[in-house]
Amino acid sequence: MNNQIQLTPKTKLLLVDNPLYNVYIKQFNSYLNNRPVTFDIIKDYLKESKKHFKPSTIACIKAALKKSTKKTFSKSSRDVIFLASLDISFNSIKVGTCDKKIYNEKVLSPHEIDLLIQNSSQRISSIILFLSKTGLRVSELIGIKLSHCKGDNGTVFINIIGKGTKERRVFIPRDLFESLREIFKGKTFLFETGNHNPYSRCYLWREIKKVGLKILGKNISPHTLRHSFCTNMLLVKNKSLKAVSNYVGHSSTSITADMYCHDQLKVEDVFN
Repeated sequence: MNNQIQLTPKTKLLLVDNPLYNVYIKQFNSYLNNRPVTFDIIKDYLKESKKHFKPSTIACIKAALKKSTKKTFSKSSRDVIFLASLDISFNSIKVGTCDKKIYNEKVLSPHEIDLLIQNSSQRISSIILFLSKTGLRVSELIGIKLSHCKGDNGTVFINIIGKGTKERRVFIPRDLFESLREIFKGKTFLFETGNHNPYSRCYLWREIKKVGLKILGKNISPHTLRHSFCTNMLLVKNKSLKAVSNYVGHSSTSITADMYCHDQLKVEDVFN
């Protein structure tokens, strides 16, 4: 961004005297992954967060990062010029409103998903496959316990606790479930690290973004796989709006329609 002050290299922001702000600061530090703090990274983080949080939450995250940046980089509270410049820089970061319309460029083709699966580590590959086949939110994936999984012949049904503690059921082939059990060897959760801890949302976010940039040259997230699942069900397999809405845990079909109905009239549609 133009006319911004330069920050001295630091790889994390300091915590502040606000517990809620500290939650957001810790999430941002995890996103940094030892990279130096820059205004461009802060801007990218806020832009990425817009896909998943309400504008009011984004404003709170921005305020938390601003307060922490002041504490981290200001030499003293009397550093008036620095603090004024910092205010100008943060004010230049426009988070705007949350754009929930998902356009075609934010959706992966089956071929692109296959490339991700074929060129990722075994664990990340399995998680990408699972997300692309179920349309789950990453927060729902990391919360799946083995006790939530029930078999029925060749299918395993998984009880999902979604937003607002709303419960629904998704299903996967038994052979996929058995493969996941073999790969992750979970004791409590279906997806566990080598130390038998549940995965963190930030870690999966970071790893899937990394593989997306490396293999496809695209900035993707776990939610990209959810968008791709919904689009495929609606526009390729022609499943009903209500069925897809219920399956992915939307509170109403209007949300599904608004986010995933990409079709637009072309000139030839109107004039021919």
